[in-house]
Amino acid sequence: MANEFAFFLEATFSSKMGSAPPRVSTLIRHGWVSLFFWIAFGLLIEAFIGFRIPALLDDPVRRGHFRLAHAHGTLLSVVLIVAAICARLDLIRLDLMGSVGLRSAAVFLPLGFLLGGLWHAKDGPGFGIVLVPIGVLLLLATAIHLASSAPSR
Repeated sequence: MANEFAFFLEATFSSKMGSAPPRVSTLIRHGWVSLFFWIAFGLLIEAFIGFRIPALLDDPVRRGHFRLAHAHGTLLSVVLIVAAICARLDLIRLDLMGSVGLRSAAVFLPLGFLLGGLWHAKDGPGFGIVLVPIGVLLLLATAIHLASSAPSR
């Protein structure tokens, strides 16, 4: 069974791998680097909680926003990787607008949560939170754009 799956993967990806446009390679590289960063950030959050660091434990706004940054950053990193795979399989047409939109959303949305929790007022998020709706709008617009670029079969 494992050999048949390996054959399927090789047959599916072998002809597509060498012909990928540079924006697909950039997207997949951004996805993996971003995934590494946000998973490492999640480990740092868990270490702060495990070692009972007061800067995180005594500040529920910071703790919540850091967790949101980790979750959104990790998920959007996976979305970048999946979009690059879909583009290589010709399931979507990844043009410049789609690539830049996805990559920008994957930066703005989690970074907004991170900055909103890093420097904030007593009971609310900091000014960095303004990046979150920008990232969400970019993500929504890019999702619609990529959905419309998918070939109808």
